[in-house]
Amino acid sequence: MLREFLKNTKTLSPAESAVFNLHAQGYNSKEIAKILCLSINTIKTHNKRIYMKLNVASGKELLLYVEMLKEAGIDSSV
Repeated sequence: MLREFLKNTKTLSPAESAVFNLHAQGYNSKEIAKILCLSINTIKTHNKRIYMKLNVASGKELLLYVEMLKEAGIDSSV
């Protein structure tokens, strides 16, 4: 499952990758919106697409996979 998650990160668009990387760094959606100068609704849309592409149901599950990658010594940034 972890390999599939990592493989699926390659399917993210550049905008989705930027949001994903900031989530992986520990930022929440509101902070990401401010950093990227985007509306919270745009971030929510990116989040939905990220979850769909990575086959996760929530931000909590997304961060669980990111943590597992870190523990395995694999860079999760895309």
